[in-house]
Amino acid sequence: MVNDRIRISDRYFRPRAGTGGSLPLSSTGPSGPKTKQRHGSRIQRFLQRLRTWFMLSTRGRRTLFASVIIFAVLLCILILEPQKGGPLNRLALHSYNIRRWAAVKKASVSSEAVNGPAKKRFRDNLRNDTNYITSWSNAGFTNQFMGYVNMIYLGTLTDRVPILPPFAPDHHISSSAGIIPFGDLFDLEHLRKQLRTPILEWRDVKALPTRYSASPYSTSEIESLGCWTTRKESEGNPIRAENVVNHLGLDVSYTRVPNHARLDPSNPEETHVVFPQLAALIYPLDPIADPESFRTLAPSPRGHWDTPESQLSCFDTLYYASSGAKAFEWQYSWSPVWRTVGRHVRFTREIEDLGYQYLSNVFGLDVAEEVPPFIIVHIRRGDFAMFCSHSGQIDCFPPLSTYKKHVDTVKTDLMTRRNIPVTNVVVVSDEKSPRFWANVKKQEWFYINHTEERTLERFGEWYPPLVDIVVQSYAIGFVGTEDSTFSLVGQRRVEDWNGGVTTNVNVQLGH
Repeated sequence: MVNDRIRISDRYFRPRAGTGGSLPLSSTGPSGPKTKQRHGSRIQRFLQRLRTWFMLSTRGRRTLFASVIIFAVLLCILILEPQKGGPLNRLALHSYNIRRWAAVKKASVSSEAVNGPAKKRFRDNLRNDTNYITSWSNAGFTNQFMGYVNMIYLGTLTDRVPILPPFAPDHHISSSAGIIPFGDLFDLEHLRKQLRTPILEWRDVKALPTRYSASPYSTSEIESLGCWTTRKESEGNPIRAENVVNHLGLDVSYTRVPNHARLDPSNPEETHVVFPQLAALIYPLDPIADPESFRTLAPSPRGHWDTPESQLSCFDTLYYASSGAKAFEWQYSWSPVWRTVGRHVRFTREIEDLGYQYLSNVFGLDVAEEVPPFIIVHIRRGDFAMFCSHSGQIDCFPPLSTYKKHVDTVKTDLMTRRNIPVTNVVVVSDEKSPRFWANVKKQEWFYINHTEERTLERFGEWYPPLVDIVVQSYAIGFVGTEDSTFSLVGQRRVEDWNGGVTTNVNVQLGH
């Protein structure tokens, strides 16, 4: 397999968008002005010789032949000659239009995966010779992302084509934020090539309201569907993920996965399920059990008691899925899901450029300047107050000085391992206190001021955390917050995409 790790020099010193990957003409590299000048001199000498020969020619046949030769040479020059002018500047933030992104960014869909364009009913678009898998997810953006990537991985184990739902609001974001299709944020064409398998979105299969619809959770055609629930044995209800399911126009009933699919089958509080057991349960040929043999746990909102379907296998959530070695395997660099799928889920170029422009603004750079190497610090506050070690105190979170110690350690490691001196630090956090951000500024650290940038007003409720996520992926060093999935996935990207150095601060322990 080709190693697709992005070197740090590729991320920080990559050519500007629109240059086609070539060096600027002011470069002293191979395509710089010296090379071009020598190349131009050879062409000029050759043309001079042809012109002299042409002028001395008297026969019509030779004249015609010479004309053809000169025309061919000029055509080659137009094709091969380096383009004049500097690289295109990146767009300013005010010129971004997310509606245009969705209109322009349409990842190609493998023609063999569905019958045709999106149809009114999803079953009309499923091929008889193909099996599929889908799931919902809940909680914040990163948890939804992890659940969907887990679903794709299970699809690779079971020869099923994944159908990705959009990201939909849960308890971290208001319903008015609307949905965001997976492919509007992540490069599905790249992922298909890396996994060598078709990957669909629900909008490829079924005609659905767009992300800009006034009623994104109201679909005219409602279809019944039987799915699996992975909720622990002691929990009597599945995860309904109402915003996602309503957007898809589905009426879903749920059957609990068998007990042997648990990481610890003897524990009724066990939340984790095991990929190999799930694969055996839903593999199209000779599954380990017949879905009809299980009792339905919960009927659909419209009263259907459908058992899980065989052609389209679906789950309420796969966030708590494991290979069987450990719980919460995304915490480990060897995570099979991350190694197989997650590290290949790249942002679209539009989303990458948006994050890059925010960084340029943070550092106060001109359009011709590149973002320097930096360390990202993610400080999780908010609901993490429940983890504080000194309960009852007004401010029980680790102070900035604790994060600074980790930053200094990362700086030293980067210098020792990579010989990269780093002085710039960028902080992202859900903290709202002006006092906190004033202290960040005192450290001479940078931060993204979403209020000043008007991120919410310009792009919507999803984008303040989304921009922070993308910005993290450009870092060469990372200091995160232990037990935060926001930090966890950012850490994985910095390590695997950039070869960076990472560490975490433990809120419960205070260091």
